[in-house]
Amino acid sequence: MEFLMKKVVFALSALAVVSTSAFAAQSGDGTVKFTGEIVDAPCVISTDSQNQEVVLGQVKKSTFAAIGDKSVSKPFQIKLEDCDISAKTKVNVSFTGVADADNAKLVSVNTEAGAATGVGIGIYDNANKAVDMNTGKSTTTLAAGQTVLYYTANYVSTKTAVTTGYGNAEVDFNLSYE
Repeated sequence: MEFLMKKVVFALSALAVVSTSAFAAQSGDGTVKFTGEIVDAPCVISTDSQNQEVVLGQVKKSTFAAIGDKSVSKPFQIKLEDCDISAKTKVNVSFTGVADADNAKLVSVNTEAGAATGVGIGIYDNANKAVDMNTGKSTTTLAAGQTVLYYTANYVSTKTAVTTGYGNAEVDFNLSYE
């Protein structure tokens, strides 16, 4: 009898394991997407620098009393890793995108419904020198290993009459080495 009882307990245990495994297999599925790029460059761009968002925040309209008035600057950086400086020692960074219609040195804010008007976005290097949209560049000496490129951005009024709304924009950055 004891032997029969052990067989029943074993059979029930095995059934419980099989039924649990069956339910676990039905819990869902998904996708893993791998992205990357093989480059021939002295440095690689850090993953956290490739696609960024710089939050300029809410700025009072009264900040912009005259053309050229600026909001508070917000910092951002581009990190370069695994830098080999045996052949190239400098990196040039340029920003490309839609230039502001009133001041081509600035980034144009998007013109979607609800967008602010009369402002653009200025980008400045670590010496607070403007990096003109589509034509300017900043040059930095590379360090072996890691080099961090520091920038700031802010809103700049391009008209005496600024309207409220969203001040969103997007630019690409491009690296060249010398």
